[in-house]
Amino acid sequence: MTKEPTKKPNIYLFFGEDTYSSNQKVKFWKEQFIKKYGEESNIEIIDGKALEPSKFITNIETLPFLSDKRLVIVTNYLSKAKRDEQKIISDAIEKAPDFCVVVFHETENPDKVGSLYKRIKKIGKLEEFIPMSQAQLANWIQKKCKTIDISTANYLALHCGNELWRISTELEKLEVYAAQSPITRKMVDEFVTPSLSASIFKLTDSISTKRTNESLKTLETLKDSGEELTRVFFMIVRHFRILIQVHEMASKNENQFSITKKLKQHPYVIQKNLQQSKNFTSEKLEEIYEKLLKIDMKFKTGVIKTYKQDDSEYKL
Repeated sequence: MTKEPTKKPNIYLFFGEDTYSSNQKVKFWKEQFIKKYGEESNIEIIDGKALEPSKFITNIETLPFLSDKRLVIVTNYLSKAKRDEQKIISDAIEKAPDFCVVVFHETENPDKVGSLYKRIKKIGKLEEFIPMSQAQLANWIQKKCKTIDISTANYLALHCGNELWRISTELEKLEVYAAQSPITRKMVDEFVTPSLSASIFKLTDSISTKRTNESLKTLETLKDSGEELTRVFFMIVRHFRILIQVHEMASKNENQFSITKKLKQHPYVIQKNLQQSKNFTSEKLEEIYEKLLKIDMKFKTGVIKTYKQDDSEYKL
């Protein structure tokens, strides 16, 4: 019988797309460690890009100073580490003394086939931070700010896209401006520049309901956003491509979970596309997509310029 690996309660890996939440978790751990064990000198933060296996081993074996525990945090190592070094580190953490808590924190994609990830999975604890759904984002905003109602929280989340770093920053600005008064949609429109993805969703919404003036206004916002025209156009094409796929699957009575799994998109993206797809016929979507492909050809042949300074030939 194969012996089960011994679990070590002092080895952790935090990773995932939601880097805001994983950063907050690391920050919380540091604060709680200092509160419980008192000595900040017993916290070691190592940049994974500069990690040397021998120094890492010394770090985790060093006795804590006037304390029971030591905390070693390694940032962005698993995404860059060489395989031979990973083997050394994975062997080291298996022998790590109980007084040393080791946290690997990845803001990039970790190497999941390397020995270190596999070893942490076997003996330690993995925590993946997945982007929130639209409803979760709105609830998170309300918990963070007591002067915003759920409707405006939803609107702010849509405005910023699934970006907690940005939502947090914009929320702080809105709170300062509102000065204890309720935050309104008007304030969001006035002070928060919509994200590229939010603007494209808004553009598609206005196109689907034939609100021409609003479509042109949103397009102007995209033009002035500072984004490269080619990137904006690529995102519009990508959005309509996903919209066509969602529309086709929904017409065959596939549910949201099935569509999300097949298209490998975030549930929030599929949810929004399902809502939008109801405003289009398949023929209309194909017609729009054909026009986008023709514009793409004009990009490639130089008929449409790719820099906004040339206003005489800048058109979409």
